[in-house]
Amino acid sequence: MDDSTKRQLARRVAVERRADDACRRDREIAELGEAVEIQLRTRDAAVRRTEQKAGAALSALTRDHGLSMETGLGWCGHVVSRAEALRLRREYEQGLAAPES
Repeated sequence: MDDSTKRQLARRVAVERRADDACRRDREIAELGEAVEIQLRTRDAAVRRTEQKAGAALSALTRDHGLSMETGLGWCGHVVSRAEALRLRREYEQGLAAPES
């Protein structure tokens, strides 16, 4: 095999190796991107469920048991602002009133 043929073969091997490395890197990047998306969507779903439960409890405190929002928040340990509590309760109650698909 002459030098020219050896160089061509070496070049072909190098190009193939770079292509393989690029494909492997792209696969790894796609998998990592997918993992981030899945985790964030999982987190968002958990937040929605948690807020729905908090809204239900706030609705029960204020609507079912007749407490004022301020009194109800006192029973909650003042861990949520009045504005946030109103939002949570409103979103919960709107969810109840929404027609089912």
